[in-house]
Amino acid sequence: MADQGGVPGDGDFRSVAAEAAVPTDAAPAGIDITVPHSARVWNHWLGGKDNYPVDRQAGDRFFETFPEIVEVARASRAFLRRAVRFLAGEQGVRQFLDVGTGLPTADNTHEVAQQVAPSSRVAYVDNDPATLAHL
Repeated sequence: MADQGGVPGDGDFRSVAAEAAVPTDAAPAGIDITVPHSARVWNHWLGGKDNYPVDRQAGDRFFETFPEIVEVARASRAFLRRAVRFLAGEQGVRQFLDVGTGLPTADNTHEVAQQVAPSSRVAYVDNDPATLAHL
């Protein structure tokens, strides 16, 4: 795939994510860090910091079966950047609704939109307790 640029962990995602991950004693109340969570695994693949050892282990096991998953995650994030830049820059959109937000990582919707148009506003929506702890 084409260069995705700007996403942390452009090298080996496992070493970058492990260095950035939150300490296990910092889990928000009500969040079970003994069971992998899809949003935290995705965060791991993108080199984010909001994941735990159990998420990294699950992500690494999945990666062994489907090594392209990290490229897929980065391509998805690159698409978000392109789409938001186009909408904010070329179409004049100033209000964005990000549904199924997931955990924060590099180039979140508001960051990309506000780089192009500082007056842009974003509403983040998710029903997942792990994600809501970050909103």
